[in-house]
Amino acid sequence: MAGDKTEAPTPKRLEDARKKGQVAKSQDLNSAIVLSGATGAMVFLGGGVFNQLHTRFTTDYQHLMLQMADPMTVTGIGALIQDLITSIGWILLPFFGIGFVTAFAANLSQNKPNVSMQAIMPKFDKLNPVSGFKRIFAMRMVVETVKSLLKMAIIAFCGFMIISSNQHLILALGTTTPFIAITKITEVMGHIAMAACVVFLVLGIADVMYQRYEHEKQLKMSKQEIKDEHKNMEGDPKMKGRIREIGVQMSRKQQLSDLKTADVVITNPTHYAVAIKYDSELAPAPIIVAKGVDHFAFKIREVAKENGVMIQENKPLARALHAMADIGDMVPPELFVAVAELLAIVYAYKGKTHRH
Repeated sequence: MAGDKTEAPTPKRLEDARKKGQVAKSQDLNSAIVLSGATGAMVFLGGGVFNQLHTRFTTDYQHLMLQMADPMTVTGIGALIQDLITSIGWILLPFFGIGFVTAFAANLSQNKPNVSMQAIMPKFDKLNPVSGFKRIFAMRMVVETVKSLLKMAIIAFCGFMIISSNQHLILALGTTTPFIAITKITEVMGHIAMAACVVFLVLGIADVMYQRYEHEKQLKMSKQEIKDEHKNMEGDPKMKGRIREIGVQMSRKQQLSDLKTADVVITNPTHYAVAIKYDSELAPAPIIVAKGVDHFAFKIREVAKENGVMIQENKPLARALHAMADIGDMVPPELFVAVAELLAIVYAYKGKTHRH
């Protein structure tokens, strides 16, 4: 059927959708990249950050114990808390920086930067409860639910396997110091996080392909839509044809008007007709004032007869002039001799004297 959307979206359709904020993007891949960045930061920076936090809390605790020997003021407690928060902020700053960079890189990796005001404008049709109910049970929501359940199941399985393989280590934590226990627990959690990163990245890459498929599917066009788009971009062919036709008619009307002042019409004799005028005050060589083939060639001969313009048959010259010169052009140099000989015959016949 003509209305079936079976055609791939055109570049214009894709660009229009992009301007509206409609792009193929996988939130799963974004989450996977951010999680991978956070896990990498934990692996490479976690030990140093933990040691800095441990040292900071130990120092502040000792400082607090010393202060408790003397009466503390509200100002003193506030300064201590402010200093503690500032120190923790500087210690954790690399984690926040890595999180920001990975989040930015995740979005940039899928699509080039795009700011669309239409995407953030409120859409009141979304307030319709019937439409909302349909969206809940739409195929897209079913897919998202299945993906979420699949991720939870895989992560749970990976967590179970990692904890099971470290069961003896976990059971022995009760006999170690708190610092060692926290270190071991962090190590196990790091293994679970890395497994989650691998799972999320695999699912994210698969989701990117799915989102692109869905995006292209939603933007598919019918053959009629492609034709309409082509018309809008390049103009209606019928209108362009009509404009061209009007231009040709005006040109021919002007040619027939200028033909009245021509010196001679050179013919094929039936298929081609070229009218030439020579006036040394206008141009150093004869110029073409009218030319045509078939029906318009007949019209040129007819108007020439009505206005007493001489008609001369010269098949090679008529074809050459028609092919090599346009209206208003001077006769090409290679045809000067042939045209001059013909004009000499015309002037002699009319009893004219050639003016220089």
